[in-house]
Amino acid sequence: VIDATLDGGGHSKLFLKAVGPSGKVLGIEQDSGMIEKIKFEKLKNLVVAEDNFRNIKKIAQRYSFHPDAIFFDLGMSTWHLKESGKGFSFQKREEPLDMRFSSSGKASAAEIINSFTNEKLTEIFKEYGEEPKARFFAQRIVEERKNKKIITVGDFTNAIGVKHPKVLARIFQSLRIYINDELNALKEGLKGAVDILNTNGHVAVLSYHSLEDRVVKVFFKNLEKEKIGTTLKKPIVPSIDEIKQNPSARSAKLRILWKI
Repeated sequence: VIDATLDGGGHSKLFLKAVGPSGKVLGIEQDSGMIEKIKFEKLKNLVVAEDNFRNIKKIAQRYSFHPDAIFFDLGMSTWHLKESGKGFSFQKREEPLDMRFSSSGKASAAEIINSFTNEKLTEIFKEYGEEPKARFFAQRIVEERKNKKIITVGDFTNAIGVKHPKVLARIFQSLRIYINDELNALKEGLKGAVDILNTNGHVAVLSYHSLEDRVVKVFFKNLEKEKIGTTLKKPIVPSIDEIKQNPSARSAKLRILWKI
């Protein structure tokens, strides 16, 4: 099994149980902080690769891995929001505005917010956050940064000028997706995954917002048309009881492709 989004290793531990002592799990994680946490646990038969899952084909070749199943969990981890210190959460006002999963990423969120034009910021908020008032908030930021450089999460939320969590979540999401090139990485990762997957193998993708889910849905449907794989007509969604136990799962959609 390849766990394309290793994170804290929660899913990989389940995969290790499933494959048994003769099987192996290859976990891919781009954040070195998460890598150190998982290496500390020294899980037997878990191979850890520090990389972006967009390079999944090269990673699998590097480790001579021929997977029967590949799993992507596209959700933000609790660790990134609460402990990474990179400004992913709008509630962590004192943290620096960074939002890069890897140091090899683009410019930090602060550098982008302090230098991009009104038009470019509007485009980011609209395209990656689906924010209806994208232009209004971009203009506010451009005006506010004339008075004070935006360095921290608190500086940024003050510049946006609203406290509504849904609005802040959309704007923070848009920046994070842009900075880490998440949608293009997903497209490349899915293509590479299908290329290396054994016949009769499965690719499963757990997404949490419409932009990601749309990419996965279109990709899987195209593979069906090409007779490369078959997929469920509708995604699997959490039950009411599961949402009560885990509110963050309320928007989750699981799509699965079986390679023919």
